[in-house]
Amino acid sequence: MNKGLTLTELLVASILMGIVMTGVAAFSFFIKQARDSTGAGTILAVQAATAMHYLVEDANKAVGDNSDRGVVSGTSGAALGSICFRHDTNDPASYADDTWACYWYRSLDRSLWKCAIRSAAAGAPPADFQACNPAIKLVPLVFSSPQYFLIVNESASGRFSHVDITLNTIADPMQASDTMNNPTYQLFTRVSPPAHGR
Repeated sequence: MNKGLTLTELLVASILMGIVMTGVAAFSFFIKQARDSTGAGTILAVQAATAMHYLVEDANKAVGDNSDRGVVSGTSGAALGSICFRHDTNDPASYADDTWACYWYRSLDRSLWKCAIRSAAAGAPPADFQACNPAIKLVPLVFSSPQYFLIVNESASGRFSHVDITLNTIADPMQASDTMNNPTYQLFTRVSPPAHGR
C-alpha cells in the first residue's frame, strides 16, 4: 500500500493553498484600509468638532449693534475667508476697549485658522494672514467649498440676524475625497449672539 502523495495531489494542494493565502492577504489589506480610514475619520471628526466649538463660543459672545456691528468679515482679497466677532472686555457702554476673535481661511494649506486675539485698535478683520499671527491651525476644509460662514441679515430692515457656520472638512485637502483613504466630515450650526443689539 502506497501512503505518499502524488505529484498531482501536491500541485492541487499548492494551488488551493495559494488561493487561500490570496484571500487572506486581500482581507488583511481591506482590514488595514478600514482601520486607517477609521483613524483618519475619527481625527477629522474631533478636529471639526473642536473648530466648531471655538467658532460657536466666539460667535455667541459677539457684541455690537446695527450701526457698529460686532460680526464682520473680510470682503476682498486674502481677507475674503475671514470672520471676526467683537467681545466686550470691560465697559459695556464702549466698544473702544473690546477685543476681536478672528478666524481665517488660508488658501495656501486650505485650512481654517484661529487668529490671536486682536485689540479694538488693531481692527478687524486682519489685513492678511501675517496680521493674524500667531494663529492656531484648526481643521482642513474641502477646497471646492472653503466659505465656512454666511452672515445673514433681515430681509426687510437689513439688520444683522444670525451667522450660519458650515464646516466641510477633509483629512487631506490636497487630495480628492475618498471614503476609505481621504474621508470628509461636515458640521453645521446657526448662531444668533444673545448680547448683540440687533
